[in-house]
Amino acid sequence: MVRFVLALVAGALVTAPVSAQDPAALAGKRVVFLGDSITQAGGYVGFTTYYLERLYPDKNFDVIGLGLASETLSGLSEDGHAGGKFPRPCLFERLGRVLEKAKPEVVFACYGMNDGIYLPLDKDRTATFQKGVTKLIEQCKNAGVKQMFLVTPPIYDFSPKKGEFNYDSVLTEYAKWEVALKVEGVTVIDLHTAMRKARDARPTPFSGDKVHPGDDGQLLIARTVLGALGAKVPDESLATIKADPLFKLVEQKRGLRSGAWMKHVGYTREKTVKPEPLGTAEADAAKVQEKIDALRRKK
Repeated sequence: MVRFVLALVAGALVTAPVSAQDPAALAGKRVVFLGDSITQAGGYVGFTTYYLERLYPDKNFDVIGLGLASETLSGLSEDGHAGGKFPRPCLFERLGRVLEKAKPEVVFACYGMNDGIYLPLDKDRTATFQKGVTKLIEQCKNAGVKQMFLVTPPIYDFSPKKGEFNYDSVLTEYAKWEVALKVEGVTVIDLHTAMRKARDARPTPFSGDKVHPGDDGQLLIARTVLGALGAKVPDESLATIKADPLFKLVEQKRGLRSGAWMKHVGYTREKTVKPEPLGTAEADAAKVQEKIDALRRKK
């Protein structure tokens, strides 16, 4: 069923005005993924990197996942978030440091899930999210980012009873607004529509808690991103991917770099993590990359 759904989505990954890109064009560039807990979980970042490494063995890819759980672009937070322990973090507390320290040339950003703070659609909250998206684009451009990819929010995986509020209706509106954006150097990848079509074609949810997709949902996100880039991803099962030694090495490297770079940049969530040196993380990641390259040459 998972493979059927992924194949179904492959033909409808991108909504106009997105045009096909050359995935190999990411090679040799520092690529940073920003987002909330769905990005921090690392699933779709890992699957995306795995296929880039596998499908383009003669290219070098420099990908860092820097998602932060609970994060928003709007700076909004619901009353009693995290049991009242702390408000939701906002990307702009750390974005300047991300841009200064990581110096990305390409940025992927997936926000929106937390920005409506799980309440009905409201014009003020919507405007605040839209201002956050605009501010993100401006700050990235000012820092020298050459290409941005805005990924519309995943679905809120909920099947409401008649008359029951469905938060996904809010995310649908956020996605529609992003898709309509026409900004030079910015490509919008309509994950929300692709994921909704895939969800409607399967009997079981992608997410056990309505918000966080499992591995099959994370793989669908990666396939959506790769499809927007123009990559031809094979139709294969999660088990096949996870059994590949190349995938295991890519995941090892992703985890090393993400953890180290998060601390290097610093962030504030339930506590403030002050920026610290990278230490041996990049050297350790380079050793893993040597193993990745050896496997790629054999394929």
